[in-house]
Amino acid sequence: MKKPLAIVGAVLLAVLASPLLDPLTRARVFTGFFFGGGLALTLLVAGILVAVIGFFASKRRIAGLGVLAAIIAVPLALAASWNANVHLRDTVAVVSAEEELLPETGLRAPYLVAERQASSNSSGTVGDIAGTTYLAGKNVYSTLVERRGWLGPGYETMIVQKLALTGQATGERCDFAPHANKRMNGIFGNSLTRAIARIDTGLIAKDVDTWGYCDNGIPKIVVPVTKLENWLAPSDVPAGVIIYDGSTDQLEYRPEVASGQLPGPAVSISQSRRINASLATLNGGWWSTNILKSTGITDEPKDEDDTNLGSHSNFSLNHGEAKFGFFSPFTSRASSRTIDHVAVLDSSQVTAGTSASAKLYSLRSPRQSNAATADKIKADYSSLSDWATGMAVMEIVPGGEGVWHASIGQKQNVNYRVQLNADGSSCLLTATGNKLRCSTDAEPAPGDLPEGGLGNGTVDPSGLTNDQLKTLHEAIVKELHERITDQ
Repeated sequence: MKKPLAIVGAVLLAVLASPLLDPLTRARVFTGFFFGGGLALTLLVAGILVAVIGFFASKRRIAGLGVLAAIIAVPLALAASWNANVHLRDTVAVVSAEEELLPETGLRAPYLVAERQASSNSSGTVGDIAGTTYLAGKNVYSTLVERRGWLGPGYETMIVQKLALTGQATGERCDFAPHANKRMNGIFGNSLTRAIARIDTGLIAKDVDTWGYCDNGIPKIVVPVTKLENWLAPSDVPAGVIIYDGSTDQLEYRPEVASGQLPGPAVSISQSRRINASLATLNGGWWSTNILKSTGITDEPKDEDDTNLGSHSNFSLNHGEAKFGFFSPFTSRASSRTIDHVAVLDSSQVTAGTSASAKLYSLRSPRQSNAATADKIKADYSSLSDWATGMAVMEIVPGGEGVWHASIGQKQNVNYRVQLNADGSSCLLTATGNKLRCSTDAEPAPGDLPEGGLGNGTVDPSGLTNDQLKTLHEAIVKELHERITDQ
């Protein structure tokens, strides 16, 4: 009787274990569950199993040991989470303004404008728009379009948008081969995540980190990956990138990427977000961070009308020769809304097993909150007629020590840029960077225009540049508004 039962048990065990033959299932079970949960989760599961066995076997002592193990797992999990955050925090170099200034950054069009314009530049596609990523190495925005069909049959195309600092974008397509059928949320053979797990079940790949670029007409998908380390207090560490060729349907694993080799981030934005979250522990202990919430800093917006609400941190910006990274403004976790720190994670390079290079810069000239800054821009340039047609401040990003760049316009069009200075002043700029006026200047008047004047005191519009004509129009609208108000 025992032998047949043993055979049945072996067969049942084999059936239950058969899913582990699939590399993605193995990755989720071992990497995601056992390793990802660490000692605390293992102790919790073991404790519950022992308690159940002891209960049904009427062994109170064994059941008690199981319950005790499950109870111990709770504070152990809290300690592991804290230690993992502290470990990530300690990978960030904190520098004062006296030691090193925030690096000067390049300019880019706002992320939300590119995201909204992607659908306008997707003529001829029949798929669904997925994620949009700024490729700082090429100064373009890339948007992936997923094919429609059963089981997630790969990506259809990639839309590469070249956005001027003002105005609208021009988009170009980069199509995937019909047999290139893999994507991150694909099912069975269409799963890019499963294909990555075949390379190494320890690699962690996330859909949100995926981006693409067009390499001389060949679409390529880049997936920055991580691995877990330290079973007692698991934390993610960069592990290189996976590159999927959209013409050959082949994958390449690169454990090391140098600056300039890829146009976009080699370190995942998920890793940057985890590091940013870990800075809540800055200059504090467990009690002051988690209970009193009196220490640490945060990149989360605090105002409902925050200009950067849709994209508030991890701005991908250039900062040097072939270098770019994620820039994240920080405020105190207390009620203060002043931005006094900026974290910079170098995303242009990666080495598997090595923590990403990240620095936290203390600003010599802290800035007002985004909401207050947007209100000041509107007040300083209230004569702009476009405010009446829905123009708004859309994105405020770091430009270097004491300098910030704001974009203002409609949802899918940037009208102006504003440079914000450390002394509180600002300047209104054109797309080419020419100054229209500054907040410290007097309000413009038609008579101030250097060109287009006629002898009788009137202005000939045909002799004006586009910028001068716009300035003249704004001055006329303001004067008419004042005269109507006075009546």
